[in-house]
Amino acid sequence: MAIEDLFDHRCSIYHLQTTTTDPGFGLPGQTTHSYPDTPDLENVPCHFNVGASAQMVQQEPMNTYLYTGKLQLPAGTDVRANDKIVNEENGLDFTAQVPQNIRGHHMTVTIQRKGNIEAAL
Repeated sequence: MAIEDLFDHRCSIYHLQTTTTDPGFGLPGQTTHSYPDTPDLENVPCHFNVGASAQMVQQEPMNTYLYTGKLQLPAGTDVRANDKIVNEENGLDFTAQVPQNIRGHHMTVTIQRKGNIEAAL
């Protein structure tokens, strides 16, 4: 079985951008971090692993859901720590941790999703 057969999902990758503003008058600048409106990489073949951990954390005013999983990508994919990765199938977005190159064969990235669980109406 070839590694390409594993990549049964598609994702978009947004690289984190850092912007520093200069207010002038000798005041220190303010640094902001954001993601672009359009993805840096689109329709990237990937595989979101099923075996992942999820936990509920009690916080005010409501619980927070924390999901941690793994993402497999082709070797050489430009993915970086803190990138936003969007699953094109369901639109869920994740934050990438430090990617690992597995012997030039493929990339593995731990991904996290943190947020609230909303009731489906």
